[in-house]
Amino acid sequence: MGLRHRGVNYDTGTNYLADGVLSRQTLPDDVMAGEIRAIRDRLRCNAIGIYGTDLDRLVRCATVALRDGLSVWLQPRLINAGPQQTLAHLAEAARAAEELRKRYSAVTLNVGCELSIFSAGIIPGASYGDRGARLTTVRGWPLLPWFNQKLNRLLAEAATVARADFHGQVTYGGGLWERVDWKPFDIVGLDYYRVPFNRSRYARNLRRFHRYGKPVVIVEFGCGSFIGAADKGPTAHELIDWSGSVPQIRTALDRSERIQAEQIADMLDIYDAADVAGAFVFEFIEHSHPHVADPRYDLDMAGYGIVKVLPDDHTGTYRWEPKLAFHEIARRYGSD
Repeated sequence: MGLRHRGVNYDTGTNYLADGVLSRQTLPDDVMAGEIRAIRDRLRCNAIGIYGTDLDRLVRCATVALRDGLSVWLQPRLINAGPQQTLAHLAEAARAAEELRKRYSAVTLNVGCELSIFSAGIIPGASYGDRGARLTTVRGWPLLPWFNQKLNRLLAEAATVARADFHGQVTYGGGLWERVDWKPFDIVGLDYYRVPFNRSRYARNLRRFHRYGKPVVIVEFGCGSFIGAADKGPTAHELIDWSGSVPQIRTALDRSERIQAEQIADMLDIYDAADVAGAFVFEFIEHSHPHVADPRYDLDMAGYGIVKVLPDDHTGTYRWEPKLAFHEIARRYGSD
């Protein structure tokens, strides 16, 4: 496989919920180090996209990955924050990333992910879910040019803030609906999911990003593990109902790890043929989406992890097992 950066995304804990609870409650050093070694040795990655909210966790994880010989693409995420809070958080991350770059060199800074919905102040809405839903309404689409103007103003500031302290390469994770001005960035970074509306022109559209004369990297792509997941793309997680005391799947789903494996393999082949510089699968593990036998509560199906989390209710710990997609990715990443 000709991808220069063969990677996977790794969540250190992100504040998706309104009360600030992180998607990963704890990050023990030994557990994290073991997972990173598996990413390098078993998944055959040479790069890792490390993202999350807590900056100390980002630095700890990045340090381990860099010591293990992986290149690190560091991305701070602060969900539902306004522009100034987002930029202040980015400034701290940029200073930390520069210290890592000085010591290990192989660090790229990603200033954010789909900020038009994950950040407040661009698209109206009280939460990222509200803002994402607005995009699908008749009222939302005509306003996209205005939303993109606001996004690009924020991204220009973000690039300036990042470069004030970080002196390596800088990128961003642009959503399918975002029309990013890539001039402030060194790398065109795409959250490039395949869904029904872009399936027929997925490869053709990808090649168009070479017109910027910069490396193109797929910083996020993936698929759920159920029949029909290929049509859901990045919205598979919306099939989980989190409102009750025990989260459960909203509708009956048939588990299929084969669907996930086939979709990811197909997209990797497209990226290879399109001469992109790298790709990062979303994602390695999702602790908040465990696999259980009862399909009503098998949250792993509606997640994007390429390993399944198997909790031990008696000890409060967990173990994980590779899914079919894990083996398919390892085969392709290790083919050179």
